[in-house]
Amino acid sequence: MTVGLITVTNCLITVYIFLRLKERTVHCQPPKMIGIIMIVYQSILLVFDFVNLVFRAILLTLQAAWRIVVPPPKKSVVGEIVLITGAGHGIGRELSLQLARLGAKVVCLDIDEANNQKTVADICREGGAAYGYKCDVTSRDNVRTVSNEIRENVGEITILVNNAGIMPCKPFIKHTPEDIEKIFKVNVFAHFWMLKEWLPTFMAMGRGHVVAMSSLAGLVATSNVVPYCASKYAVRGLMDGLVEEMRYGGRNPNIKFTCVHPFVVDTGLAKKPRIRFPSVTPVLTPETAAEAIISAIQLEKSEVLIPFQAALIHFIVRFLPREVQKAFLDFMDTGVDEHDS
Repeated sequence: MTVGLITVTNCLITVYIFLRLKERTVHCQPPKMIGIIMIVYQSILLVFDFVNLVFRAILLTLQAAWRIVVPPPKKSVVGEIVLITGAGHGIGRELSLQLARLGAKVVCLDIDEANNQKTVADICREGGAAYGYKCDVTSRDNVRTVSNEIRENVGEITILVNNAGIMPCKPFIKHTPEDIEKIFKVNVFAHFWMLKEWLPTFMAMGRGHVVAMSSLAGLVATSNVVPYCASKYAVRGLMDGLVEEMRYGGRNPNIKFTCVHPFVVDTGLAKKPRIRFPSVTPVLTPETAAEAIISAIQLEKSEVLIPFQAALIHFIVRFLPREVQKAFLDFMDTGVDEHDS
């Protein structure tokens, strides 16, 4: 509505300027007069665009503040077909169990077939609907083959959760080229291959939801997991880029994106977490992390940091000078110590 009003106003201003300046064309050369008209028009247009920006910024800020006090109703996941990678253990397993309890049909993918089938069996035992597929998410061909099987046997998915990940914990210099390649294949390229298969489906349906597992290490880097940090920064960049591309020109407003940044979760990936203040930033259980992620999905949040304390700390620290940030990180003394995989 605001954009329409501004467009009409701009048209009226253009007509007004033209009529006012037309009488002076007798005394001015046509090229010079056209130049004057364009300069005046562009200046007025810039002022109106800036006023519109300020108005929208105030309105959206108030709306965001209101949503903190009064959250919107959570959307239902009943009947949604949710594909989860890395569903055989950790956060992926808990997401599968909890989403099934909420009425979703869950498609479990994992390269560990035994644990993946255990997740499926547990869901079915509770009366839920689940389907299990062994899949190497680093292989584009395998992802394509399994995706086609899912379409045939289950249907088109409506929520994609890119959860699979690995985290070798050792100094950068000790990572072999093969280590680094594997980290990026699992933590980054797998997201691309899954998205290449299912994002076109979401676009064709006019709706869908993509959830990607990044990390707090994708916001604040730490030692002993340098390639892992880089991969999680990449996931964040991927999601930010997709959000902009999908919303550009109002192309796909009903396709939602949620980027998840959890702190250390007790999944076995980080065997030696170092936390100076565990009461402030505790190690999370997979159950707690899954609950927070599902809540973010239902509220259609674009980004979620888990736990809330970590979000608050990050919000405050990121506005500090870089040297102050370093001093704060030294004070917190939080990270992961080296250990064998």
